[in-house]
Amino acid sequence: MAADDRVTGPPAGVGGPDRPADPAFYDDLARRLRDAHRRAAALGADVRIPVIRRLLGVTEMVKRDPARASARLDELLAGLPPDAPDGPTR
Repeated sequence: MAADDRVTGPPAGVGGPDRPADPAFYDDLARRLRDAHRRAAALGADVRIPVIRRLLGVTEMVKRDPARASARLDELLAGLPPDAPDGPTR
């Protein structure tokens, strides 16, 4: 990851009723997705694989419905252990 991976602005066409126009929303969403992937990488293989599949679904949903994806990510993060050690560096 680059040191400065903030979103420079909302994607084109953003600002509809289901698409927040606030760039801070997308910065926070990207940070939480990155954190979720790091926490998932630290899980055992039997748990990690289904969690990563769910994360990929949330990541795909961000393209279509960012607000709903954010809510699903919150649910997923609530189910992960809060103090998982850092995952392997790739």
